[in-house]
Amino acid sequence: MITRDDLINSMLHEISVAKFIAGKIPADRWGWRPSPKQRSVLELAQYLTRAGIGSLKVHVNGNRDHAEAMIAKANSVTPLTFAKAMDDQAAEIRRVLGALGHGRLANDRVTLPIGGPPQSLAAAILNSSLKYLTAYRMQLFMYAKQLSREELGTAQAWAGRDPAPAKT
Repeated sequence: MITRDDLINSMLHEISVAKFIAGKIPADRWGWRPSPKQRSVLELAQYLTRAGIGSLKVHVNGNRDHAEAMIAKANSVTPLTFAKAMDDQAAEIRRVLGALGHGRLANDRVTLPIGGPPQSLAAAILNSSLKYLTAYRMQLFMYAKQLSREELGTAQAWAGRDPAPAKT
């Protein structure tokens, strides 16, 4: 079974990689969007600041009482405050998940917002919060590539680091 620490560490890794990729976005391109109806880089980054914790709180608390304030806070994020907002999300993930007992993760049954059969709390967190962070981090990576950062590759996308220089 996946443990609480596994979930925390995986979510924190995604946050770290997203922050690294955001550092590759040219400062003058945060308003860029691939098409008129798609999110801009900034709008995507703003969403990322709540992508993990928003659904996590829904599953743990059983309500959306936090949603309105969380959306307003995310919408105030700028390119200069993105890293701090992601750090705040990481701290909140640590706090919320850290307070959960392993029994709740295994035994509580919840349904994803998109429906489907009830699943363990751990599976719901993996199938929503963690996957949302991963998916939207990858979208940010693809945006960076579209913004002429063609040198970006696997190490940046999955490890959140630049590759070691080639040995000559």
